[in-house]
Amino acid sequence: MSAGRSAAYIFQGVMYFYRPARIYCRYQFKMQDQVEPELLQQALDSVLARADYCRQRLVWEGRDAFLEPNDQPCTVARSAAWRKIPEETNGYLFSLSCEGDKICMDWDHFLMDGRGMSRMVTQVLQEYTNRRYGTEFACPKLSCSPPYDVEALLDRFPSCRTKNDMQGQTVQTYEGECRRAILRLEKAGLVRRALDCRVKPFTCLTALLCQGLQQYLGKDTVTYSYSVDTRAAIGAPDAMYNCVASFQGQAELAGDPALAEYAGKMDAEIRSSLEPEHQLYRMAQQMSWVYEVTKLKAPLKIKSRVFQMGEYISGIPADFWISYLGDPVVPASGELMQYIKGFEVWVPPDGASLGFEVGSVNGEIILCIQDKTARSGLPEILRKVMEQEGIPVFQAENLG
Repeated sequence: MSAGRSAAYIFQGVMYFYRPARIYCRYQFKMQDQVEPELLQQALDSVLARADYCRQRLVWEGRDAFLEPNDQPCTVARSAAWRKIPEETNGYLFSLSCEGDKICMDWDHFLMDGRGMSRMVTQVLQEYTNRRYGTEFACPKLSCSPPYDVEALLDRFPSCRTKNDMQGQTVQTYEGECRRAILRLEKAGLVRRALDCRVKPFTCLTALLCQGLQQYLGKDTVTYSYSVDTRAAIGAPDAMYNCVASFQGQAELAGDPALAEYAGKMDAEIRSSLEPEHQLYRMAQQMSWVYEVTKLKAPLKIKSRVFQMGEYISGIPADFWISYLGDPVVPASGELMQYIKGFEVWVPPDGASLGFEVGSVNGEIILCIQDKTARSGLPEILRKVMEQEGIPVFQAENLG
């Protein structure tokens, strides 16, 4: 291995090499004024100078992959159109672009999860507003926690080793072309309804989505998956690499139970998933299968097939995936949000028929929906479900 080359972070994201298609994510910010590309380039250069983890490229040698420092320029594109990563980005695993009043950050999910990217994009926005509006945000070095010890995690939970049951029941998912839709609703209304039901707002939102998908998919049992940030539990507070545990639940909606009735059960399960020990056990379950596949002495194509088969028969697929990012600015800054009018976050649904990526900006809950079902009418159904529970909806439409 050459000087400066590292395999340290490869394992934390290697599962994304095993997916049928690469998973590219996007944060899209709508600013209060037209974006000045030259200032955005200066902002990016400033951030990259103190963000070693982001300033890398991916190198393959046979069956092995490495990250190593990238000394090529990282340029801001003057079009919101997606660029091929890394072919059109000088080897970088992300792409920053702008067009009109939009700033877009795209990245390969292998590099970061949403919370990791939030740290970087927040500093880009801060550096930009410092130059554009004369703000005085302090932007410290963007450190990244060392990778956690996967083998130690698996040794701690020996019972978590993947056991694939070929007789297990799995959720049949749709795999059509993704179509996008967006739903914007009042955050205060959702919080108010959650308090009425004595559940977390995330639980209330997930329960209402289950109710909508009961109608949309024609199913009384709706299976959902969701992610939990494990940085604190696993001892990697500043991890920029992927550091989440995925949990799964079901809503039984036969007989049209009241929201509070089935949301209460969901809430107990979701709260349990926030317990550190439960998070670590789930991480061990997830990474056990990744670890076993990685050890195979086989080409990437074969590993990919084995990985997908194992995930499927382990019951991973779901009717929908929900990822609650919350405020995309980390740490939350009311001053910075004065310059941001809107936000969207797009991540293709992986292992689910639909994906809901959820952000929270300026008092709104924004649901960016990717739908592989080839059905119609979802925004209208979700609007009706929300409004029946007294939650104001500002936008519900298909985006194509």
